[in-house]
Amino acid sequence: MNAKKGEWGYFNSEKKRKIAQTVILFCIPLLILSTSFLYFRTQKNVLTVVAMVGMIPASMSLVSVIMFLMRKSLPEEEYRELSAHEGSLTVAYELYMTSEKRNALVDCLVICGNEVVGYVSDPKTDVRFAQDHLQNMLRADGFKVAVRMLGDRKRFIERMDSLNAHADELRSGISFEPQSGYEGYGREDMIRHCALNISL
Repeated sequence: MNAKKGEWGYFNSEKKRKIAQTVILFCIPLLILSTSFLYFRTQKNVLTVVAMVGMIPASMSLVSVIMFLMRKSLPEEEYRELSAHEGSLTVAYELYMTSEKRNALVDCLVICGNEVVGYVSDPKTDVRFAQDHLQNMLRADGFKVAVRMLGDRKRFIERMDSLNAHADELRSGISFEPQSGYEGYGREDMIRHCALNISL
């Protein structure tokens, strides 16, 4: 499965991709180093410098691997339960929101009109921080929305059902003009896009 950011299974899919990418990035400078040594019979050559510089992107990619190794995708059973209640809502899964102060894992995020509701299952995640951080970032992008994070899956599903039941009412009277380069994006799509941009 090759899930994209915001889709279920993204963490597991990206973990495999990042590992493969990192192995390749380390192999390239090591290949340059070994072939230059075999050719010149010494490490004192310009290709050694090229190989050492090539270790920088490989090391940066290794940091990403470590970050993704600490994350797990939402269990399939939970995903199926949540996805059954999506209805007409705009949804994003597996968001690991990052900031200078701290990070927050949001398992599922739903958007309907000016309502943005997230489900946080990890007890280590500061729910209040996740809520305030996302709301501040969205408002900075010009979206006057109310963000709420819930740590209880049953309450989150009830909220999804409530949003679906009142979707037309919640979306009525909201005008939106997409920015240049984002033609075809609806307002809720752009809110989702902003949430993905601040996530790993």
